[in-house]
Amino acid sequence: MSRRPEKIIAIIGTVLVLLFLGGFSLTIFGMDEATFNEVVVPIFKETIPGMDAQDGFESMRTLAAWFGVTAFLTLVLVSLGNLFVSHNKYPRRAAIFYGASGVIVLLGSQFVAYHFAFLFFVTMGMCLLRKPAEENNEAGI
Repeated sequence: MSRRPEKIIAIIGTVLVLLFLGGFSLTIFGMDEATFNEVVVPIFKETIPGMDAQDGFESMRTLAAWFGVTAFLTLVLVSLGNLFVSHNKYPRRAAIFYGASGVIVLLGSQFVAYHFAFLFFVTMGMCLLRKPAEENNEAGI
């Protein structure tokens, strides 16, 4: 039985996490404080009236650090999950890694990227619930 759908869904989730969370992280870390004050502060001036520009810059850098670590851990965990699910060798172990990556995405993005985490939870469920074709035929299904 091929585990190609699990791999594809996990890779799509990883690409989305790297694109959005990693992209945010790279954008914020590539920005100096003057550019932040020029571009970002006017956008949030009405939304967060009491926030100082320096505090806002530090808060955004902290959030970008969280997102960067989340993107890296997601890449590592999904790579391990794909390694274990290859050739249908260890789907239960792969499910652990996919589930862990979903939890990491949820917590690391502070529940902002819940829709990306959902992809990893679907992949985890597929690893746990899909049985090889031989087992289905033996059971008479």
